[in-house]
Amino acid sequence: MENNGKVRRDASALMLAAALSAAGGAAFADLPESGSIVMFGQSRENPYFGQNAVGVADVAQEFGWEVTYVESSTQEQQDAAIQQLLATGGKPIGIVLNPVSGAAAVASEMSITQAGIPLVLLNQAPVPEQSALFVAYGGVNDYLSGVNAAQLLIAGADAAGVELGDGLIVNTVAGHAAAQQRVQGFRDEMARSFPDGAHILADVNSGGFLENEGYAVGSQIIPANAGKFNWVYGVNDALAYGAMRAARENGIAPGEDVLFVGGTCMNATTNEAVMNGELVGTSVQAPYIEGAAAMWALAAYLNTGEVIDGERELSPDSPPSIDEPPYKWNFMPNTMLDGSAASYAETRIWGRTASELCDYN
Repeated sequence: MENNGKVRRDASALMLAAALSAAGGAAFADLPESGSIVMFGQSRENPYFGQNAVGVADVAQEFGWEVTYVESSTQEQQDAAIQQLLATGGKPIGIVLNPVSGAAAVASEMSITQAGIPLVLLNQAPVPEQSALFVAYGGVNDYLSGVNAAQLLIAGADAAGVELGDGLIVNTVAGHAAAQQRVQGFRDEMARSFPDGAHILADVNSGGFLENEGYAVGSQIIPANAGKFNWVYGVNDALAYGAMRAARENGIAPGEDVLFVGGTCMNATTNEAVMNGELVGTSVQAPYIEGAAAMWALAAYLNTGEVIDGERELSPDSPPSIDEPPYKWNFMPNTMLDGSAASYAETRIWGRTASELCDYN
């Protein structure tokens, strides 16, 4: 992933403390002119997480702050890296955390907060019971993402004159809080629209987030349920696209015999599938905007020393002001696209077009 030198790679958490400044760990109520931010995240081999990191680094650079990125493949590995930082006494001016597993990261969140370091979360919205463990969340509203995916599927079926029956869900990593929230939003919206039908025949976790994982799951559940379903929901467009590959191998024409929806745009390949009708629509869940949203929330907290309880949907027009306290939950825009080329060119979030934001391989 190209990062233009904005994010420094740090392969070992053991090297982390030496790279950090000794800046204080509380809200400054006066924006620091320099300092270090540590981002604990997942592997940037996944382009989504790579763009998260770029969004964080770009905003940090505006304020003169350096970003150290520490990536982990498991929650245990991430917990160990966080404990190593805290044990060595390193105190960055803030930490941005993209947990491997939102539910399992509670102990690390508690440790960071007890150390007096402002903590902002992204990618997996924490539940209200965790509110004392972090300053703010800046990122996707995954429940809304799932609701929107169901709405796109229903609209696509109406446009095609198709009556939705039973279907399949191609899920991502087991225990991933964001995926659980998306699927719940999708299930709830489908239940509201089809109280007596549109049952889910299978909801299967994959080993990841990308096309090959979607293909592997699709290769299992599509032939196993042959003739019993007419829609498939992939938790993102890449998983849905991988399942489409498996469908074609089983003689199914995506967009005709079976409707596919992902609802989280990703790259030129998946965007083309939306525009040619193989995927019935998508939404702009831009990882760059998510990383930036988390950093704007942290900057606003450092500048004001306050947080407003509750949640807000961030405007697609411009980033939030740092002169106002962030909300506890700051949800990035989740704009739906109708599948036309014009919708990709004309939709803008914080000055960037959907065409830019929906292509991050």
